[in-house]
Amino acid sequence: MQTNHLKRAMPIVAAALGRKFGVKVIVGGNAAQTDGQTIWLPNLPPESALREVAWGLLAHEASHLRHTDMAVFREVAAQSPLHQHLLNLLEDIRIELSIRHAYPGTQFTLEKVVDWMLAHGQLQAPESGHHPARILTAFLLLSLRAKILGQTALADPAAHAEQVLRQTFPASLVHRLMGLMSDVRGLSSTAEAADLSARILHLLEEEKAPADPPAPPKEPAESSAKSPSELQTNDASEDLSDAAEASGSQGAGASLLQDVIETTEDDLECDLFKAAQQWLEQQSGRESSSVLLPVGEEAMVDTFTAPELLNRARSESRALSTKLQGLVQASRMDRPYATHQGKTLMAKRLHRAGTGEARLFARQTARTTPNTAVHLVVDLSGSMSRETDTSSLAQVAQDAALALAMALDTIPGVSVAVTAFPGLQGKNDSVSCLIRHGQRPTARAGAFAQNARGGTPFAQALWFAAADLMLRQETRRLMLVMTDGEPDDADAALKMMAHCRQAGIEITGVGIGYDVSWLFARHLTIQSASDLKRTLFGLAERFLM
Repeated sequence: MQTNHLKRAMPIVAAALGRKFGVKVIVGGNAAQTDGQTIWLPNLPPESALREVAWGLLAHEASHLRHTDMAVFREVAAQSPLHQHLLNLLEDIRIELSIRHAYPGTQFTLEKVVDWMLAHGQLQAPESGHHPARILTAFLLLSLRAKILGQTALADPAAHAEQVLRQTFPASLVHRLMGLMSDVRGLSSTAEAADLSARILHLLEEEKAPADPPAPPKEPAESSAKSPSELQTNDASEDLSDAAEASGSQGAGASLLQDVIETTEDDLECDLFKAAQQWLEQQSGRESSSVLLPVGEEAMVDTFTAPELLNRARSESRALSTKLQGLVQASRMDRPYATHQGKTLMAKRLHRAGTGEARLFARQTARTTPNTAVHLVVDLSGSMSRETDTSSLAQVAQDAALALAMALDTIPGVSVAVTAFPGLQGKNDSVSCLIRHGQRPTARAGAFAQNARGGTPFAQALWFAAADLMLRQETRRLMLVMTDGEPDDADAALKMMAHCRQAGIEITGVGIGYDVSWLFARHLTIQSASDLKRTLFGLAERFLM
């Protein structure tokens, strides 16, 4: 991650936008795609100009996830490439209008994608030599975006596309197509967009159908003022010639429209945002950051062991909770100061009245809560499986974290989360979420029975906890890390620690039989697992003062 501030780090911004839009976003690798439930984006450094394309893609795909009926979309896609392409054009306009209504700032974000694609030659007006289906769909894309979405950068390409359209297709078709385009703004569902795309296809079929053949020329009535026979023959020949020309022109038009109806995917331009995805994937490989934000897996609650774990934690968290509440209350105690007027006299200042001192009344200061977000990070690497007098070191650490989380949960203004690493299967690209902010520790007690596994992906765990804290609204952000060994990637861990400090996150490391002074500016080392709870509880007291 090449950034001097976590707030600008792409995974954090993407996660914040994902929460805002109500969709799941994963940042990492070179992928730019969605599976209908999750959006993947490459991890780009803050200085990358491609990030604007990524944010636009995120907004666009988030709107699809929120507003598109994929069952309708799949049904249409099975009918023909052109029908699918037309629906996609119309649905893109509809869903972008929808997300702009809910989040007005996305208009600017989406326009950035268009600007980028224009600047890099990925979005161009059609030319007369292109396949007629490409001319038709390119006109729809450019014109609808310019006129309905107000993307003014497309005004000139849209005008050129209309000129090529009129040169290519019959005037009657263009006129009727313009009428159908007026219905796009009123679309309220994917089904309505599908219906309008079907009406465009029906228009093509109607225009392709041959008109009634021209009536043969009538024989002139006999009269005394007849034209010479040679002239009659010439006139009839000209009539037949005109009819043949009309028939030939109509035949050419029917053939052109048939080509449009039977078009294949190869004849159509790539969808605008599909092109943006491909561009991101092609270019981001040179810019992607190496340390990826891991996926947070929800740890399963073991209902069988939950009562025992809860009872153990309660016996120790109760006393800590009482003590912490007392400390917080004392630190928040109203401290009166002297003022010129009020309802309560300050007895200790009355003797100053004779010297002209008028500030004899007491005024109370406002109380404030701690307003603190805490994230506990627990190392469950394979080395934590070693046994202590009572249980494994991994279980001792989890017991301590649960007890502390339960105590902190009782303090007004404090929000707590607990994460273990590596993930449930020992994978470095995931972590195990024991408690998320807003969850009650008592309801999650059964999650604190995880086995030790895998290596020590310390940098990834820090990344996840830091990203979580940066998304919190609390003014103070604290991270407390328990570990018994050296990180898998020491350089990445040190860099992540520096990023956290620069972002204002207060971090304390607790080394369990391992000296962590080289890694943490604030640190403690304990030699016995029995000291872990006492050490954590002492740190919590200092944290909240």
